[in-house]
Amino acid sequence: MMGDVSTPRRWLVLPIETKAREFHAKTFLAAAVAERGIDVVLGEQNALVAQRAQLPRALYIDKSVARTKEAHFRALRDAGSLVAAWCEEGLVYRDRAAYLRERVHAPSLALAARFYAWGPVQGAHIREYLPAEAAKVIETGNPRLDLLRPELRGLYTSEVEALGRRLGPYILVNTNFSRFNHHLGHDWWIEALKRRGTLTTPEQEAFYFGWRDFLGRIHHAFVDLLPRLATAFPDHLIVVRPHPSENHAPWHEAALPLRNVEVHHEGPVVPWLLGAETVIHNSCTTGLEAYLLGRPVAAYRPARSEIYDSELPNAVSHNAGTAGDLADLVRGLIARPRAADGAEGAALAHLAGLEGPLAVDALATDIAALDLPESGFAA
Repeated sequence: MMGDVSTPRRWLVLPIETKAREFHAKTFLAAAVAERGIDVVLGEQNALVAQRAQLPRALYIDKSVARTKEAHFRALRDAGSLVAAWCEEGLVYRDRAAYLRERVHAPSLALAARFYAWGPVQGAHIREYLPAEAAKVIETGNPRLDLLRPELRGLYTSEVEALGRRLGPYILVNTNFSRFNHHLGHDWWIEALKRRGTLTTPEQEAFYFGWRDFLGRIHHAFVDLLPRLATAFPDHLIVVRPHPSENHAPWHEAALPLRNVEVHHEGPVVPWLLGAETVIHNSCTTGLEAYLLGRPVAAYRPARSEIYDSELPNAVSHNAGTAGDLADLVRGLIARPRAADGAEGAALAHLAGLEGPLAVDALATDIAALDLPESGFAA
């Protein structure tokens, strides 16, 4: 029991934006930090921001150092807290310059005491982009990846078994097309970039519209793929899991006439990946996660772009460019599950904490060594 929470002590505040993505990993980090004598507040991001005046002075770990974080970080610092961050979107990104422009804002990073990078590639990109802040960029990895390691996958066993009983054998299709098929509208993403001040020139606008239209081609190809998969694998359920920010209606409409195609989005994605006989994606983080979980993974790439494709998830996947080739590939992976050639090297080049000590321990050790304020709740 924590007792009187107004008593001064060291605190860590962990906001959660997307529960299905972040909850387990941040709870794991909270436990590791608590073992080192630091109390932790976990909560929904907007609720914690709204109650900022009531929270103790603490180390606050945010999900990004984007432009939208600057005023928030300044208010935390002015109130006596420390700020650190990692980037939930920094595990996989398509274009280096666009990622840095959208997600790494110099004044926001300047207000942070630490930036915890996913691994060598992201760490190097940020240090090269903002050399004045290079010393605070630490390549710890992330607890999200810890939970994919063999020694911790047992956390999901009961959920995987329940999915197997409920669905039978299934092929999982993960979509990642919110920049084209956003639930708030077709142009919402680009308009949001304009409002944030990230998109400011005609050249940038052309880049982002080109990206949106490229993803539209992939999106339509995935919709057209579903009946082909349903026919090719009549004894399997084809499970479509749309990105949380997507408009799910087109996927439900596409699945409705197909006997063995269903759309699901409940719970974290890891049990669904573990239970799948094969995972299909395009430039999606879930392709990387499936590989790290030891699942056979296929990237369906009916169109390709040196600018708009994500390198890492496609590099750890078996690739197919047509629906027919994909069906043959998936059939082979079901018969003989195997990793893609070169996948291990690609993953190790990008990600810290895949081997040896867990990322959660590297993070907790660094957090405990910081000069954290001692404080209590205001009420």
